[in-house]
Amino acid sequence: MKSIISLTLALTFGITAMAQDRYLEEVFTSSDITIEKDVIYGINVNPLLNTSLMDPTYVATNAAQITSEKDSLQNWIATNPSLIPLAFFMPTSMDSSTVLKVGQLKMDIYMPDTASDTIMERPVVVYVHTGNFLPPLVNGSFGGSKEDSSAVEICKRFAKRGFVVIAPNYRHGWNPVALGPTGLPIRRATLMNAVYRAIHDVQYAVKSARYMTANSGNPFRMDGDNMAMLGQGSGGYVSLGYATLDKQAETELDKFVFGGNSIIQPSIVGDVNGDGGLINLYTDNGMSDDVDISVNIGGALGDISWMEAGDGPFVSFHAPYDQFAPFDTGTVIVSTTGDDIVDVNGPNTFMAKANSLGLNDAYEGEYPDDPYTARARYFYGMDMANSPIINVNDPIEIDSSGMEGLFTIVVRDGNGDIEPNGSPWDWWSKSDLDAFVAWYNATYGGNYDADDINDNSLLTNPNQSATQGNLYIDTIMGYAVPRMVKTMQIGNWQSVNVDELYMGQLDVVAFPNPASSFITFKTNNPNTEITEIELIDLSGRQVYLNNTVNSSWVEVPSNQLKAGLYVGKIKADNGMEITKKFIVQ
Repeated sequence: MKSIISLTLALTFGITAMAQDRYLEEVFTSSDITIEKDVIYGINVNPLLNTSLMDPTYVATNAAQITSEKDSLQNWIATNPSLIPLAFFMPTSMDSSTVLKVGQLKMDIYMPDTASDTIMERPVVVYVHTGNFLPPLVNGSFGGSKEDSSAVEICKRFAKRGFVVIAPNYRHGWNPVALGPTGLPIRRATLMNAVYRAIHDVQYAVKSARYMTANSGNPFRMDGDNMAMLGQGSGGYVSLGYATLDKQAETELDKFVFGGNSIIQPSIVGDVNGDGGLINLYTDNGMSDDVDISVNIGGALGDISWMEAGDGPFVSFHAPYDQFAPFDTGTVIVSTTGDDIVDVNGPNTFMAKANSLGLNDAYEGEYPDDPYTARARYFYGMDMANSPIINVNDPIEIDSSGMEGLFTIVVRDGNGDIEPNGSPWDWWSKSDLDAFVAWYNATYGGNYDADDINDNSLLTNPNQSATQGNLYIDTIMGYAVPRMVKTMQIGNWQSVNVDELYMGQLDVVAFPNPASSFITFKTNNPNTEITEIELIDLSGRQVYLNNTVNSSWVEVPSNQLKAGLYVGKIKADNGMEITKKFIVQ
């Protein structure tokens, strides 16, 4: 492959590209990127404004009034949304004159500005944020929106490569604290319907983007024929469901049925295409909702039976020690109470099926010298012991033959011990959290405690920081982007040999980064050997020296090093030198 590494990756892994390669690399700077905030893509029923709408009995009881209100709302949406009376936007606690309560659905659009980029049609990445299907703070954390630190960073990274990124919000709302004999069915039903609504919202965001492209002068210069989807955390559940849930019968599996009825009732919430339903206002605008590839960062697949020939391809990033989303087949739990919700399939299960169905055949053997692929394949065939109890199996055995496209992330602390970190790419600012909690409590009469939220979040992301998060995002981009480019056949997609980049120069990759028990240095020119490696900490102190290497691939122990940032100085037999930066956890 002529180039797969962004400018940020060049700084982190020490890889210097000979030329910038659009889509595969960052070809624009931050000053070249435009962000169009809060573009309205739809209006639909918001169950948080009337939580009774999550109860199908309530909906049935009020069906006549709901039908009348729905007809009026859809007419206003089609003709002039500004005519919708304010009562429909107000929560029931403030105005009970309407049963249906609605909200605007908005998306942020990231793109190279037109002064910097002359291309008229640019491929699109649909980014789906995390958040446990509840608003920030309500979900127990500061994150959970399209404005999250990692969300903004990922979207900017794609825009710098020349993509247009649409980052939609989606509707929240379910009951994670239902208890007693009906607790499990209520938790499961409300959560699955929240995921189902989110899929509908993202479907409509895609359709709206294509509609703008085809009928509104394409103001954001999108290529409606080339769209990829990336879902993070809860958004990973959405992106995987989006790519696989295409038959109504798939919502009628035994685990989705209580009292003889499916917890997903299309007559109430709409069908799998987002059409119909008493409390669904979307109508078909004639556009396709297809995407070319699904990438998930965390999350899981609602059921393995959803995945069939023709779905995909898939790329999956997942931490097997994630406490809340199973890496194997397992049970989703309520993060705050530990109560069971529903059995799902993590990537150790569904990626094996994806490869057995041939969904990832395009990637088999394509990137033999790519350090990201090498790192991913390093885990294939391994056993992951002492996994969280949400997984069915322990140890978890990673299939050595059927996991192409799976990137396993194991986070270790400064002593080399495994951390229960399922999202090391996330980070937040405590000062921003303090300010947001103070504003929220003052505005809505809440009693949230910023210190408690921060401390609870640190339990499963103890070393969170922008530095750590960005290093993991480096890896996510380095592994996912070439596969997205290959799938959509955009830019220099036919180039698959990274060695072409490095002829006649010293290029060394350092991985894993962050490191735990070891850090590997590898030259990308097989004819060049490393002769010396020196490691220096931030104080300038030498902590390691090996001047008798004489190899193109060297592993250096790092488990005795303190956590922090280090600089590696590497010399080669051709007389050249290079400096690498890496983090030890």
